Amino acid sequence: MVMVRVQVPSSTTNLGPGFDALGVALNLYNRVELDELPWGLSVHVEGEGAAEIPRDETNISVEAVKRVYKKAGRALPGLWMKQRNHIPLARGLGSSSAALVGGLVGGNMMLGSPLSMDELVQMAVEMEGHPDNVVPALVGGFCISATTEEGRTLFTRAPLVDRYRWVIVVPAFEVSTKEARKKIPERIPLSDGTFNVQRVGMLMAAFAYGQNELFREAMRDKFHQPYRKELMGPLDEVFEAAHEAGALGACISGAGPCVLAICDQNAGKAGLAMREVYRVHGIDTRMHVLRIASRGAHAVDYSGVSATAAAS
Repeated sequence: MVMVRVQVPSSTTNLGPGFDALGVALNLYNRVELDELPWGLSVHVEGEGAAEIPRDETNISVEAVKRVYKKAGRALPGLWMKQRNHIPLARGLGSSSAALVGGLVGGNMMLGSPLSMDELVQMAVEMEGHPDNVVPALVGGFCISATTEEGRTLFTRAPLVDRYRWVIVVPAFEVSTKEARKKIPERIPLSDGTFNVQRVGMLMAAFAYGQNELFREAMRDKFHQPYRKELMGPLDEVFEAAHEAGALGACISGAGPCVLAICDQNAGKAGLAMREVYRVHGIDTRMHVLRIASRGAHAVDYSGVSATAAAS
């Protein structure tokens, strides 16, 4: 077998009101290298999460490779894997989805890509439980996902001019997606549902037509952010600092605790303003100024240059 190398983008989701529906691939990447072994399992991890990610059968990338082989009707004799991670763990940038997708796409490539993109998406959503991170990690760009009553995931990519910068501030504490989801009530008032539906529509129009004046209101949310605030540190102050520094809008990235600010200028200024709020509260941070990753998971050669398509 020939070793395969897959690059997988990070992702930010929800964008405020688009809970479990909107997701954007961003150009901060993890890479996974895979090869068959005659027997056994050898897992190596570098970078983010190196001290925490399991090296055994419970590694989510390993599980994903095995699922691909099973789906394709092939036996996996043994596996060698190296994960090179740049996406922070448990921060709301899709680290678990990137690991899962890397395993699915890498396993598919090792077999000659017998599974289609749609099959990989359905498998990824089944493993992750929701589509918002895994879909952009697989297909890239700005993605909209929906689940049918039969449990099938539909997805599409929104046409989007890459004029914006996506400022991510990463506070030095973790919030698990499972913990964040427990904060959301089972029932949402009709008025809150109406509020979010209105703003998702407005947000898509703001992106499509470059109506920057709409972003701040369009990124407000009543589904999840009000309930998760207690896990997120000085969230309201961080949002306000971003807006005052020129950000168009701000929200929790995914399940948090990362905060996202969308900017068409002053991206660095907005990021530093948010970091200053955390600093005052005694919280260390990191910052990334990112762009949309137009490609999802894909093969790269030894030098890191994009190679062949990841899936048909």
